[in-house]
Amino acid sequence: MVTRRTGVPGRAFRLLLAVLGAVVVALAGAGDQTVRAQGLEDSSPSDGAVLTNPPETITVTFDTEIENSTNPLVAVCNSNPFVLPAAVLSSDSRTLEVTMDPNSPMPLGACIVEYNVVADGETLSDRFTFSIQNSPVTSPGVTAPPTTVAVTETTAAPDDSTDTDTPEVVVATPTSGPTWLGRLLSTLGLAVLFGSVVLIAAAWPEGPEYVVAVRFLRTVWVVAMAGTLLYVIAYAAAARGSSLGGGVSPAAWLELTDAGWPGRAALARLVLTVLTGWVVLRPERVIDPTTQLPAMALPTLAVATIGLSRTGGDLAIVGVIAGIGHALAMAVWIGAVVLLARVVLAGAGDEDLVHAVRGFNRISGPAIVITVLTGLVQLFRLDGGALFTSGHGRIVLVKTLAVAVMLFIGMTARQVAQHRLARAADLSAPAAFQLRRAFGTEAVLGGLVLALSAGLLSFTPAKADEPESAEFAIEKVVNDVESGLNVVVRLDPGRVGQNRLQVEVVAPETGVSGLTVSFVAPIGTGAETIVQPILLTGRGIADTTAAAGLPFDVAGAWTMQIDATTAEGAVSGAGGSFDIRNQDGTLPDSDIDPTPTGAPVTAATTTTSSSTPATTAP
Repeated sequence: MVTRRTGVPGRAFRLLLAVLGAVVVALAGAGDQTVRAQGLEDSSPSDGAVLTNPPETITVTFDTEIENSTNPLVAVCNSNPFVLPAAVLSSDSRTLEVTMDPNSPMPLGACIVEYNVVADGETLSDRFTFSIQNSPVTSPGVTAPPTTVAVTETTAAPDDSTDTDTPEVVVATPTSGPTWLGRLLSTLGLAVLFGSVVLIAAAWPEGPEYVVAVRFLRTVWVVAMAGTLLYVIAYAAAARGSSLGGGVSPAAWLELTDAGWPGRAALARLVLTVLTGWVVLRPERVIDPTTQLPAMALPTLAVATIGLSRTGGDLAIVGVIAGIGHALAMAVWIGAVVLLARVVLAGAGDEDLVHAVRGFNRISGPAIVITVLTGLVQLFRLDGGALFTSGHGRIVLVKTLAVAVMLFIGMTARQVAQHRLARAADLSAPAAFQLRRAFGTEAVLGGLVLALSAGLLSFTPAKADEPESAEFAIEKVVNDVESGLNVVVRLDPGRVGQNRLQVEVVAPETGVSGLTVSFVAPIGTGAETIVQPILLTGRGIADTTAAAGLPFDVAGAWTMQIDATTAEGAVSGAGGSFDIRNQDGTLPDSDIDPTPTGAPVTAATTTTSSSTPATTAP
């Protein structure tokens, strides 16, 4: 066994680590700033509350001491500024309290309270919203109650069976920092691992004999494993609508099977990455005829799951094929060049190293062509001509530029390799140094491209489809003529237990604020009122999974209420009644009437905007 060359990180690899390290530090700082930017521990009224009468006091409690400042609280009701009395800071410097003037109550409709305070030299900014059902004051364009609301209801025929399966839901890929970091490390690790084993199988069968090569493959697998695990945890937490800790349980991972193909692909990637450890434990399996097929199949399938991260848009089947082809070709190109720069060219060596470089030149050519062609297919399929008018398109442009530079440097490196190794019987130290610099630069650019690719999934392409539609057991349409608000609210399965909620704003295109959907329980049941803020500011869809949906605890006649404000006016309490059935499809013998009791309950929604970006949670 050849044990020479333990390998020393080259300049290109150190640069790659520095770039990724800087990104991680920036990300960590950004995440900390996000947490600090919220700062809110409690508020009264609470976020999303529906108040019968205007509040007598408004209190905001922070998780840290704040400094006294001028006008720390600002209110906007129905798109009009509302002047609040001076806020008083508590003795522990953590609570701001505003005592409202009884002669100047807050008006009917939706209100937003924003705060801007300073804590430890940092500014904390955020907002919370609530709506008021009754008030002696109305804002311009607000009527109480609205009389021009046209409500239509379409209820699917009840299913008498006990089957309560819910329709498949496509959950938009989560966009948090841990998700991006996990996706990047997972993609980078799997790509380098796959490209490495392809190069070993195709042109460097002596690779597993090198200690440095074996250590490299195992290190890369650890990176891939850690990144994939973080990605799945963050994805599961987002699907549940919980914090990162909510996705740690394996039970939460299994819920990704209800999150469409991207969720299933993430779960499959985790399983395949674990199994790929069998390959890196003994890398010679990729060149042994008896084990080569499974040894190559495992990392191939793991990389193929990357191509399923986005399955929507025009020509979805073409997109899936192009996505998988793009992922595999990209992994061969970038993964093999990283192995070349990090291991093969770490120093002088025998003829097998020359064969490895020549073999890379042979396999990288087709990989580059497939990467570029499939990338163009995805570009035109998802973005079309909206490269400058959408966030997704602009990142695609930056990525395309990085790939072009990478391609130029790669072609130059191949020419140098062909010139230096045309008649070489072994790899000299000067040749190894020169080639390592060229291919190392290409590898660094490959890492940048993968970082951009990981970020792309946080943006919605211009031509992306809306979430998959399905038949809902309950659908109600609220069309308010005066405000121009047209909202469709859908529930499924319409039975006791967790229900998938989908809220679609059909109109207006923009200018919606304070959108809240409330569900009032049947009278006398003691069930809680469910209050769900909807983070849409214009036309689009907010969706939940059934697992993270709304908990309807009792059967009977529930009442839906819509509250929102548009540029034309406000809607308050619009809606109508609908039936929630028992698990067996039956209704209570008699309806009972009620007043809401208990604290509001909310579910986590995934927002998809079809014309204007939906707001994200502050």
